[in-house]
Amino acid sequence: MTLTDREQQRLQALAESGLLEKDNVPVFNEAAQLVANFLEIPICIASVMDRDWQWIKAEVGWSDLEQIQSLSTVRQIKRSECFCAYAIKNEQVLAIRDTTTHPIFAHRLFVGHYGIRAYLGVPLISSNGYCLGTIAVMDLAPREFRPKEIEFVELTARWCMAELERFQPIGSTLPPPKRTEPAPLPLPLPSSLPATGFSIKRLKVELIAQLMQELRTPLTSVMGMTSVLSREIYGPLRRKQKEYLKIIHDSGQYLLSLVEEILALRELPSGGAPLSLTSVDVEMLCQQVLKTLEPVANRREQQIHVTVEPVHRIWLLDKGKVQQLLYHLMFRVIQVAEGGCVIRVHVSRKGDNLNIGIWVSHPWLGDNLPETELEACGIAMGSTSLSADTDPDDSSGFPEEASSIDVWERVKDSAIDRSRERLGLLLSCQLAQMHSGKISIQGGPRSGYRYVISLPEKR
Repeated sequence: MTLTDREQQRLQALAESGLLEKDNVPVFNEAAQLVANFLEIPICIASVMDRDWQWIKAEVGWSDLEQIQSLSTVRQIKRSECFCAYAIKNEQVLAIRDTTTHPIFAHRLFVGHYGIRAYLGVPLISSNGYCLGTIAVMDLAPREFRPKEIEFVELTARWCMAELERFQPIGSTLPPPKRTEPAPLPLPLPSSLPATGFSIKRLKVELIAQLMQELRTPLTSVMGMTSVLSREIYGPLRRKQKEYLKIIHDSGQYLLSLVEEILALRELPSGGAPLSLTSVDVEMLCQQVLKTLEPVANRREQQIHVTVEPVHRIWLLDKGKVQQLLYHLMFRVIQVAEGGCVIRVHVSRKGDNLNIGIWVSHPWLGDNLPETELEACGIAMGSTSLSADTDPDDSSGFPEEASSIDVWERVKDSAIDRSRERLGLLLSCQLAQMHSGKISIQGGPRSGYRYVISLPEKR
């Protein structure tokens, strides 16, 4: 039986099931809620796939994402754009830890435009062997799906189909399909080591990455258990017990963010690698970095606020590099800022450049960068070296280019400070340069200073 014949029988079984005509499938609703709660993941969908479209029959979190992105249709996705098409074609589980590094999906609409970073899809297969759709979960940050999580989604998928076929098997009028070998899917594999002359440095990097992955699993378990206990499911807690559980949970979140940072650094290409340009929603990108850094800011009793001017949110960028650039620059500002302040991130367009400003807003110190940060870049408080202040009528909040200094030129030769924060700043500067951009400090004594990332528009 050819693949075309097999697909034709699958579509006939789907038509006989009546699922395409149903707007609401109760068992799918239960399954989506169950899976989302068990995996503690923001997005879960249960869907079926016809010749050209994926039809979402139940969801958790998906409509909220769609509303944010202002898509015209919430319940259907082009088959050529969706992840689930591959799980259905091969009738196998498809799990992707980081979609931005995947050779097939990295340039898809839902990765570059809508920020889907992790995906797990399990096929819905009838008792007669026809794959009708999937139960899929998605996250806005990279995520390693544990075997127990995959097993749970598979069990839920089998339960769904058993409930649907309780009275009538789906595709009972059709001959059972002949199983064929699944089409090869070029999933990202770890780089192989040379057969001879093993590199100690390469072995250490690979081993550290594996250890980080193993560390992530118990951390996730600790956070999940403390979350369950803090909800007092197993009985009331004393005030001190709640306080200790919060400390454990917050510390776990912070450690998990560090693990994610290490894994992201490992996947960052070297300086000689070409840019991998995709259409990126800059506001969504900033929100993803904010989500990663929230545990760090919470430990210092800080908040992070992102504002975006309502013009031209979509830019052609190397998402991975810009995400790392933002992460390390924001991390530095968080570490040097006072507790109780607000870290502000403002996105605007200036000419043909994407400008992202980062500064600190303090209840009584005003809007500025910390004094120690200015001194590290050779700016003394009270200095008028950046004489042109921000125009009060300039809604972008960024001063003119003439009143800025290049951060890289000020910090690149300082060999004394080898702190994580300084190394992160240097990495951010180099990532900006790879994008033909730069990081500068703009402002003046009266208006306050801020970091400004300036990236030229790519065409």
